[in-house]
Amino acid sequence: MKLNITQLISAVQKADKFSFPEMNKGTTYLYDTVFRKISNGTAVFLSELDFDAFSADDVHTLSDLYDDVIEKNYDKADSIVTTLRGITPMSKATAYV
Repeated sequence: MKLNITQLISAVQKADKFSFPEMNKGTTYLYDTVFRKISNGTAVFLSELDFDAFSADDVHTLSDLYDDVIEKNYDKADSIVTTLRGITPMSKATAYV
C-alpha cells in the first residue's frame, strides 16, 4: 500500500477537533481517576477513590459519554493506526547537490 503524505496531512488538518462535552466536577473526577487509568492499563483500587467526589448520576453520565463520544472516536483512531501500521515503509532516493 502506497501512502500519499500530502493527502494524509490534508485529511488530518481537515479532521474535526475532538473535544469532550462539558462535564461537571464528579464526572471529571471519574474520568481522570478511573476511566483514564483503566484505559492506560493501570489498576484502580476502591481504596483510592473519594466516594464523596462523585454521585451515581456522575457514573451514568460517564457511561453515556463513553457510549456516545469516547468509543466512537477511539474506534476511528484505532482504524487509522491499524491502516498506518499496515503500510510497508519505502525508502526514497535522495537528491544530492
